[in-house]
Amino acid sequence: MKQSNLIPVIDKGFEINYLSKKNKSHGWLKKYNDSDEKFSQLESLFQLHRHDVLEVLVFLDGECEFFCEGKTYFLRSGDVVVIPPYAVHKATVKNMDNYERIIVSVSEHLMDDYLSSSASLQENIVYQKTQSSHVIHLHPKHSQEVHSLLHDMNHRIKNNEDNFSFTLHYLLFQVLQIIFDPASSMPNLNNKEKLDQRFVSILEYIESHLTEPNLSLDNISRYFHLNKYYFSHYFKKNMHLPFYRYVSLKRLSFAVTMIKQNQHSIEDIALNCGFPDYSSFYRLFKKEYNISPKKLQMEYKNLY
Repeated sequence: MKQSNLIPVIDKGFEINYLSKKNKSHGWLKKYNDSDEKFSQLESLFQLHRHDVLEVLVFLDGECEFFCEGKTYFLRSGDVVVIPPYAVHKATVKNMDNYERIIVSVSEHLMDDYLSSSASLQENIVYQKTQSSHVIHLHPKHSQEVHSLLHDMNHRIKNNEDNFSFTLHYLLFQVLQIIFDPASSMPNLNNKEKLDQRFVSILEYIESHLTEPNLSLDNISRYFHLNKYYFSHYFKKNMHLPFYRYVSLKRLSFAVTMIKQNQHSIEDIALNCGFPDYSSFYRLFKKEYNISPKKLQMEYKNLY
């Protein structure tokens, strides 16, 4: 089983990365083609991975099967994939030469600014979550508006406009308003399979009980009145990850966020994230990120 990688985003308000025929010379591939090490990072983006930010993928062209949190989507031009922070996902691309997309990564603090300044955006994001789909299919008119705004942003960044500028933040705000506005989208019928409501309920249950140390295979299978061996097979089939690994990844991701905030001791973070003790937390953390939690904490202290 391939591991799910946590791929960090540069610590600023947002990042915008193009992968298209017109932008390859300036775009995202160039960022990763300087060395074998960086190319391995590119390769990992097509394996199961997570980000600690909201990620919005605007699909332009090609053949792409997108997996996110237990659901698979066949993308078509005009689709926008909304990937919440720490959601396990991957893209399967048939032909990289024809694959074109734009990815916008938005930090938690910038999203909080947007949501606090716009009640309508907050309502629309809540509505989008209720649709039980990570894919939004925009009307052609609104899709073109999004492409135009992102092109403007990309042009300004190429001309060395600072990513913290008011203009860039306002353009991104407009992009998000269009994407999340229900009036901008059409009914989305491109799911590979019909919605498995039971599996959605299981993921919601895990999310709401994530930090509880008694979240176990025995307890959750009992809660859903399923044999634990059947539940284990059923979960792995739908998520492409075993239950315990999925829960550990979610808890570790939560721990990384708390470490970045630098408000609690590592020992308290381990317990607050649902780990039974510090030693098991340390072992899993070091294995996953190849760095100790205390060393990561020191690195963030040095940054700020």
